[in-house]
Amino acid sequence: MGPESIPRTVVDAALRANLPFFGIACVALVVGIASLLLAIFRSRDRLLLLVGCFSVLYAVRLFVENDLVHAAMNVHGHELSPWALLLTYLIPIPYALFARELFGHGWKSSIAIWFWIEVAFAVVAIPTALLAHQEFWTNLINGVLIIGGTLLILLHVLGAGKNSDSFVNSLKWPLIIFGALVVLTNQGFRLSGFNIEPVGFLILLAGLCSTAARHALARERKLIDVEGELATARRIQNSIIPHSAPAIPPLHVETRYQPMTSVAGDFFDFLKPGDGRLTILVADVSGHGVPAALVASTLKIAFAAQREQAGDPAAVLAGLNMMLQDSLGGQYVTAACAAIDVEGRTVTYAGAGHPPNLLLRKNSNEIVRLAENGLFIGPFPKAAYSNVSVPFASGDKLLLYTDGITEATGADGQEFGLERLERLLLNTNTLKPAAFVERLFREISTTAQQDDLTVVLTSFA
Repeated sequence: MGPESIPRTVVDAALRANLPFFGIACVALVVGIASLLLAIFRSRDRLLLLVGCFSVLYAVRLFVENDLVHAAMNVHGHELSPWALLLTYLIPIPYALFARELFGHGWKSSIAIWFWIEVAFAVVAIPTALLAHQEFWTNLINGVLIIGGTLLILLHVLGAGKNSDSFVNSLKWPLIIFGALVVLTNQGFRLSGFNIEPVGFLILLAGLCSTAARHALARERKLIDVEGELATARRIQNSIIPHSAPAIPPLHVETRYQPMTSVAGDFFDFLKPGDGRLTILVADVSGHGVPAALVASTLKIAFAAQREQAGDPAAVLAGLNMMLQDSLGGQYVTAACAAIDVEGRTVTYAGAGHPPNLLLRKNSNEIVRLAENGLFIGPFPKAAYSNVSVPFASGDKLLLYTDGITEATGADGQEFGLERLERLLLNTNTLKPAAFVERLFREISTTAQQDDLTVVLTSFA
C-alpha cells in the first residue's frame, strides 16, 4: 500500500500559513547580507553593520520557526525550538546597539542602560528558557524590553525634532507601527489567524535601513570632502617645499622629503643672502596631518622674513620664535639652522630642541655632532639661542635631518638611532650626496613609517 497522500486543502492551508513568513525571511536575509557586505567592504559604517546583524538574526529565526523549512529539512519544529529561543533573545542586542550608535548614550544614559539590560537579560534568559523551561516569563520580559526600548528610541526621535542634520526623522512612523504591532501580538491579536509581528519588523527594517543608508551616504560625502581638502592641502604643501636645491658652487645640496601621511609637519627651506652664503632650515612640527602642515606653511613665511639676518642662525631661530609664539595653538617646533659661508669655509649652526646634526670631516674621517641647542620654538616667548661655528673643508658633508630618521625602524626591526646614522655616514664617506641619501632610505624600513622623514645633505666639493 503506497504512502497516504496529503489532502490538497491541508497543503494549501500550510502554504497560506507559512509562505508569507518565508518570503519575509528571504527579504530580511537579503537586506541583512547586503547591509553587512556594504558595511564591511565599502562604507565601514557601524549603523549599516548593526542593521545587517539585526536583519540576518531575525531572518534566521523566521526560517527556524517556519514549517516549510521543517518539512524541507525533514525535522520537527521542537527540534529547532532551542535555536529559535536563542535567536529571540539575541535579536534585541543589535537593535539596542543601533540606537546607541545613533543617539549616543541617550538622555541620562537611558539608551546605554537599555542596551546593557538587554545583554544581561540574554545571558540569563537563554539558559533559563532552555534548561528551566520558563519560556512564558522570559518571553514576557523580552516583549516588555523590546516595547520599552522602541518607545525609548521613539522619544529620542521626537526629541530630535526636525533638525535638517538629523538622520532620525524617517524612524518615527516605523517605530510607532512596529511598537503597536508588537503590543497587539503580545496581547494575542491575530489578523485572520496570522502573526502580524513580522510585518511590523519589515516596516521597522525599512526605517532602520533608510536611516543607516542616509547616514552612510552623508559620511561618505564628508569623506569625499575631506579628501578634496587634503588634496588641496597637499598641493599647498608641495608648493612650499623646495623642488630643487639652490646652486652655489662648490656646494652640492641633496634633499629627500617623505611624509608619513598625505600632508606632514616636516619642513625645510633655503635662504641665499648673497656673497656665496647659504642658510638652511630643517624643522619638525609636533603632531601629524593637517594641523602640523598648517604650521609648516606658516614657517615658510616666517623663515623668508629672516633674510636680513640669515647669516646668524641663532637670530633666525629667535625671529621664528617671536613670529610664531602666538599662532601655534599649543603645538611646538624643533628646528636646525645652518649658515654656510663658502668663502670663509665655515658652518655656523644653532638648534631649537632638535636632535644633533652631523658634520663628516673627510680628511680625518670623523663625525662632529652639532648639538648647540635652545628651547623649542613656540612655547617659550623669551627663549634664547646661540651659535657654534666650525670649519667646513673640501670633501666635508653636513647632514641635517628630522627625528623621523633616527626613530625609524631599520631593516633588522630595531630603531635606526643616531649611532647607526653616524656609522653609515662614515662607512659611505666616498659616496656622492645623492647616492648616500638613497642608501640611507634603503636602510630604513618604511613599511611601518611612524613619522615624517626629511634629510638635507650638503657637501663641499
